[in-house]
Parts: sequence; C-alpha cells; structure tokens
Amino acid sequence: MSRPDPENAKPGVRLSDTTFSAVPAQPLSGAEHLAAGLASAAASGFRGGPVSRRNYVLGILNGALGTVAYDFIHPDLILAGLVFTLSRTAYGEGVAFFLVAVLSIINKGGSLLPQLYVSSLLEHRPRKRPFYVLLTFIRGGGAAALVLSIWLLASRVDALALAMFFISFLVIASCMGAGHVITLDMFGRMIKMDRIGSFLGTREFLGGALSLVAGLVIVQPILARGQAAADNAVLAFNYFLLGIVGSTLTVVSMTALILCREEEGPRARRRTTFLESLIRGWRWLKRNRDYRAYFWLRVAFRVNDLGLAFFIPYGEQRLRPGDPGAVVVLGGLFVATFKLSRVLSSLLWGWTVDRYGDRACLVWTGMCFVLAPILALAAPLAPGAFAVPIPMTETVLDLPLVVYLLALAGIGTAYQGSIIGGNRFLIGRAPPRRRLSYIGFLNTVTSPLTLLPVLGAVVAAHLGVTALFVAIVGGGLLYLVWSIRMRPEAEMLARGRRGGVGEPESAEVGP
Repeated sequence: MSRPDPENAKPGVRLSDTTFSAVPAQPLSGAEHLAAGLASAAASGFRGGPVSRRNYVLGILNGALGTVAYDFIHPDLILAGLVFTLSRTAYGEGVAFFLVAVLSIINKGGSLLPQLYVSSLLEHRPRKRPFYVLLTFIRGGGAAALVLSIWLLASRVDALALAMFFISFLVIASCMGAGHVITLDMFGRMIKMDRIGSFLGTREFLGGALSLVAGLVIVQPILARGQAAADNAVLAFNYFLLGIVGSTLTVVSMTALILCREEEGPRARRRTTFLESLIRGWRWLKRNRDYRAYFWLRVAFRVNDLGLAFFIPYGEQRLRPGDPGAVVVLGGLFVATFKLSRVLSSLLWGWTVDRYGDRACLVWTGMCFVLAPILALAAPLAPGAFAVPIPMTETVLDLPLVVYLLALAGIGTAYQGSIIGGNRFLIGRAPPRRRLSYIGFLNTVTSPLTLLPVLGAVVAAHLGVTALFVAIVGGGLLYLVWSIRMRPEAEMLARGRRGGVGEPESAEVGP
C-alpha cells in the first residue's frame, strides 16, 4: 500500500498505525502463523499499540461470528429448502424451482450491484464506521422482517408472505454487499499490512470451524425436529428458530466491528457520482495491468463456481450411474468435505499471503481451480480398487469416490485462496483514498455473471455435464494465466509507483 496522500492528511491524525508498506518487513514463519488465533491474537507477535491489538481481535471476532450467523440463514443450504418445500406444496414444483432461483439471484446480485454506488457515497468521508452503524440497524431490521415472514409462512403460504420474505432478504443481501466494501476499507486502515494475511486467514479459519460445530450441534438437530411429520407449520417454525439465532449473531458480529477504533485516513476531495465512479473504474481497467488481471480473475471465478453448483448432478450422472440416489445420500459428506477443506486451508493461505504476497496466493489458487475439475472428470474413470462401507449409509467408499471428494476439497481450497488472496490484493493495491470504488467497481460490473448457472444448465442439458466440467477446466486455466500475469508486490514497490500500488494514471489523481 502506498504512503498516505499528504494533502488528505490532517494535523493530529496518527497515520503511522494505519498505512503500511505493501512488502512485509519481517515475514512471519509458518509456525508463528499457524499458532495465531483469536485467543492469542492480542498477546502474540502482532506489532502495534493497544488500539491495533484491539482492532485485530475485534475484527477476527466480527468475521468468525459473521460466518456462523450467515450459515443459519444460508440462502443455498438453508433458506432454499424452506422456500422449495413450502412453495411446492402451494404452487407446484415448477414455481418452487423458480423461487429458489430467485433467492439465489437476490443473494448474489443483490449484494454485488450496490457496491459501487455505496462507494461513490462514502469515499470522501474520513471515517466509514458511522455509516456501518447505520447499516447495522438496517440489516437488523431486515433480519427481523425475515424472521417475521418465516413465522407468517408457517400459517399461510401466499403472495404477501413470500413477497415479505424476498424483500427482507434483498435488504439483508444489499447490506452485506455494502458492508463488504466498507469493512475492507476499514481493515486497510486498522490492521497492519504485514499481518493482513494472518488476520484474514484467522477470521476464515475460526468462522469455518465454528460453522462446522454449529451445523452439527445446532442447525442439524433443529431442522430434524418434526421432519417425519411433514407438517409445514413445524417445518417453518424450525427455520424460524434458525432465523432468530442467525439474526442475533449477525447483530453481535456487526457490533464487534463498531467497537473497533477507526482513525482517519486518505480520502477523496469530494463526493463523486455513480457515473464518475464507473468511468474511473473503466480507466483503471484500461491503464492498470494488475487491476485488469484481477478483473479477469473475477470473471474466471464465476466460471469455476459452476463446478460447485453442478457437483451433485455430475456425480449422479457419472459417478454412480446405476444408483443415482447414492450421491444424494452422501450430501452430508460432501458438505463436510467442502467446509473442512476451506477451514484447513485458511491458515495456509493467510501465511502464504503474508510471506510471499497476494500474487503467489492467487497463482496457487489458480492451480487448484485447474486441478479440481480435472479430478472430477477423472473420478468416474478410476478403478474401484477397494470398497469400504460408509457408516450410517448404504453406499461404499471406493477409489472413484475418494478422487471425487479430493476434487471437492480442491474446490473448497481454491475458494478460500480466492477470498484471502483477493481481499489482500484489493486492500493492499488499491489507491488508499479510492479503495471503496476500487473494490466496488469490480463487484458491480461482474454482477451479471451471477446468472451464469442458467447458461451452465443449458450446456449441461444439451451437451452433457461432462462438457460443462471441461469448460470449467478452461475457467481454471483463465484464472491461472491472469494470476501469473500480475506483477509481484515487491517489483511494484521497487518501481516507486505513486497513488497506490497500481500504475499512476489520471483516474487516480482525479477528484
């Protein structure tokens, strides 16, 4: 990250604790990083004053609790089941599938689209936390309305209750998107850059670990209550309980970030319009080689994301063609494998980012994105070799299934590398006073790609799921090629770039 803009610095504001070099002065060893965690964050090797340690711990608490809270109202894994079951009974299966698709689109599109607009509203403000406080109240209200709509769905499934449900979730998704750009900007000023990798990795690690425990101890037992009765009222009440827990944890998570100490940092001279922010973003794409590379990484990620969306259908068709129900039975094993791979790889990616930089993390992530679909394609071709009964199921663990689970672990590992390496890229290489729009522009312009699963379904229906996974290998190669084309942070710092780590250009020195 560059030095603070002198014309934006104010007397009395301590910027020494909030802006840092892009190259770690003393990289942490693997042992130091793997030992990092919430309990020891304040007392470990984290260098900085009490405010820095306070922000480090509260930021990790915010991420860990936020991850767990989201799992209680996860649109794909939790809420989709509620919508599909209740709407199928009331309107039929066709409408139910449509409503589930709408929920997925709201989740992704609703969180990505408003980010650039929010950026244009806030970049000129020296502090972003006051807006985050307002965001907490709005999201809390959306969560309360969502819980109320689930309560209404327990007694009646009609257009009014469903509309309230979807509007409430749209508010939540929009707040999540706005909160994402705000928190990354705050982290860039509150957390030392040579520890941002361990910070992000520990957030993801603890959040994933707590999610695994919460899923087994709380979520699954609640969902299993009254399942045999097939009573919509009982079903909706179970989701109502999950909504209450998730909403409470969400507010607690956001409160943790509110309690952080935010200092003023570089900021834009004046508020810019959405159109000005859009034009500036296109200039960055044209003139900044690394920003352009990361744009293609985001495009490639959406292609790679199809691997997870069609993982179960591919397994049904190719892995167990004689017994399609066998793969569905293993859904719990698939979820556990995916989450565990993300949890275990979080600390590794965080260490990689701190020691070798964001480019190294993204290059290895690209390799994982290439390897994962190749393993999925190879799994049906593997010989049986052995057959070990899986407890509590009627299926067996053989070599094809092992290879298929490795493919899923590769997807989970790549997801986590993309998150940690990508966030480090955005925090560290953005012009400090334009960090919000630097992040928001990419998310906004790539938001239409959230509709790619529809195209994926067309390809799978006409050419087969195997052809789709071959295309996903191409997405992994695209990710790998563009990550290699990025310049290492050390090289960019040596060249003395101004206005952020990216190339100097008029878009970065504008209003």
